[in-house]
Amino acid sequence: MAPASFETVAARNNSNIRKPLKGTFLLGAFGTAPIITTLVATAGQIEVPNTYESLGWISEDGLTFTRDREFSDVRGWGSGTFLRRDIRTDDHSVSFTALETKRLTKELRENRDFSAVEMSAAGEWKFDYLTRPDVKYWRGLAIGVDGVGSTLFYLAKFYHRLTVSEMDDEAWSDGDDPLQYNVTMTAEPDPVAGVIGTEFMF
Repeated sequence: MAPASFETVAARNNSNIRKPLKGTFLLGAFGTAPIITTLVATAGQIEVPNTYESLGWISEDGLTFTRDREFSDVRGWGSGTFLRRDIRTDDHSVSFTALETKRLTKELRENRDFSAVEMSAAGEWKFDYLTRPDVKYWRGLAIGVDGVGSTLFYLAKFYHRLTVSEMDDEAWSDGDDPLQYNVTMTAEPDPVAGVIGTEFMF
């Protein structure tokens, strides 16, 4: 090992500091929307199948990705720490606050498929509350964008199979907050692909 300066050893690079300045979250129906294996298109463009729909505007908090790991530890008599550690569970989830009231956000809130619910000639769109809705599964694509022009950089996470695991209360008021949908979606492995998701940077 040759002697080197601190700066050489530290190998710090400002251009590797990423900050998603804007982004979106797209959803497609599981079983209908295809698995996304690449997003790169020419001239800085991205290519997403048209079976995916964006939630539109989400709150300034953006997207929060959570990983919750549970470990199994083996300890010996007299050992000061564990002798072996195994990961028992590794749960992935994504949380966001959707600001737009539209069919897709209502589908998330109700855990339903409203693709067949049409607007009436009188301009009325409606649905009934079910006593026991079924579980709806989605494919989800999170996209974040950093930089502009020649410094444009994309970060993305694709989840093969998501369900709505948490939904906050719906509040109607004349305060500062609009009608919004605070959602947490939890990922499951795709039974065919055998993985939870894929992360992209380009």
